[in-house]
Amino acid sequence: MSTEKAAWRARFRARREAMPEKARAAASRRIVERVRSLPEVEAAETVHLFWPLPFEVDLRALAEALRRRGAVVALPLVAGDRALVHRRYLGVHALARGRWGLMQPPPTAPPVAPGAIDVVLVPALAVGRDGSRLGYGGGFYDTFLAETPALRVGVVFADALVDSVPTEPHDARLSVVVTEAETLRVSGGN
Repeated sequence: MSTEKAAWRARFRARREAMPEKARAAASRRIVERVRSLPEVEAAETVHLFWPLPFEVDLRALAEALRRRGAVVALPLVAGDRALVHRRYLGVHALARGRWGLMQPPPTAPPVAPGAIDVVLVPALAVGRDGSRLGYGGGFYDTFLAETPALRVGVVFADALVDSVPTEPHDARLSVVVTEAETLRVSGGN
């Protein structure tokens, strides 16, 4: 299975990296609009999201919009093998570069317990219409999602949405998938 997943990862990384920067920015804006309009996000007190790496869906505008309305925004910090801890986002000025070049809050930022999170925006290289998710291969989000009852929202560009991606028993499934073109509620998603 790992060989098959590696081939899928390479294919979807190449697709994402080939996307022109202007198209990626425009698609990210539409994704943020769609995510903001989800009733669960509108009602959420605490939302976990990821700070984008180059070529990922850019959720920075969403982080700021959520903070302005008074929601707690949690960002992950890598804390060892397959472990994430969650710290409150205090603004872009307070972020520092961490492992793999990820921008993250400092370890001194207030912690956010996984059980306190209402919605998790989950990064992916590709997702399936069936709620399957192809991540980066580290298992960090699979481990984290097993710890939280939060709504799982996968955000990807439309060309990364397929019928299904290869999965293993430990792979976390999504409840909602948002692209620039559609919002999909997954039947039986966690």
